[in-house]
Amino acid sequence: MRVTPYDSVGKLVVAALQHPDASRNAILIVNSFTTTPAEILTEFEKQTNSKWDVSYTPLEKLKEIEKQAWDDGLPYATVVTLRRIWTEGGALHEKRDNGVIGDPEMETMADQVGQVIVRQMQG
Repeated sequence: MRVTPYDSVGKLVVAALQHPDASRNAILIVNSFTTTPAEILTEFEKQTNSKWDVSYTPLEKLKEIEKQAWDDGLPYATVVTLRRIWTEGGALHEKRDNGVIGDPEMETMADQVGQVIVRQMQG
């Protein structure tokens, strides 16, 4: 899955504006980092120094949940759809265009995991 935290979106927009020859009338494929759910789990376990209990929802079950969410008009239907797309390996592109707009410094997955842990500890 391709991930772009909110702060990085701003950096990417500024970088695109600073490189008009590369970004004018172009569709840019940019992101902070590309990862998998397994890599995210590994990073959480590393940063919390603990083994996590994990359960998985099979793709067919996820499709059922998605259909039901849309049928019922539930507000989280879009989130379920995104999870299904990511589970199927969709929304991945062979390349990204960060380099054509100056390769701005982006947050890493480790940064994001650390921020989530801090927010959970505070809240």
